[in-house]
Amino acid sequence: AALASCQSKANKAAEAEADSLAIEAMSPTVEATEVYEGTLPAADGPGIRYVLTLNTLANATDTTYTLDVTYLDAEGKGKDKTFTSKGKPVKVEKTVKDKKKTAIKLNPSDGSEPVYFVIANDTTLTLADDSLEVSESDLNYNIIRVK
Repeated sequence: AALASCQSKANKAAEAEADSLAIEAMSPTVEATEVYEGTLPAADGPGIRYVLTLNTLANATDTTYTLDVTYLDAEGKGKDKTFTSKGKPVKVEKTVKDKKKTAIKLNPSDGSEPVYFVIANDTTLTLADDSLEVSESDLNYNIIRVK
């Protein structure tokens, strides 16, 4: 009886461990987080603050994003207005003016228009249109990696 009792406890411990591993497998954990921030020019205000968070999941094949776009002083001095979109980013490549460009296309899960950021270097993304054209002006359209 004592032997059976010990085996029963060992089996229950093994089952509990298997259950916890199965739960972990079902809910992927965030493996890496990158955060980019920057204030870009606005036509009728002091600027638009972008905060892009990219979360790469443990299997490294699935990434999600959150993009917070804050219009500074949108509703009067000191009254900002923030819009948030979430979804899955996709890497896209295009040749623009004989140069190969790589960008991150943010596809909002709510079906709204995608947003494109050209990868300028390891720490900088530049806001672009769907043709991956970057504004030729002297204004700053970059968001910088802060994490």
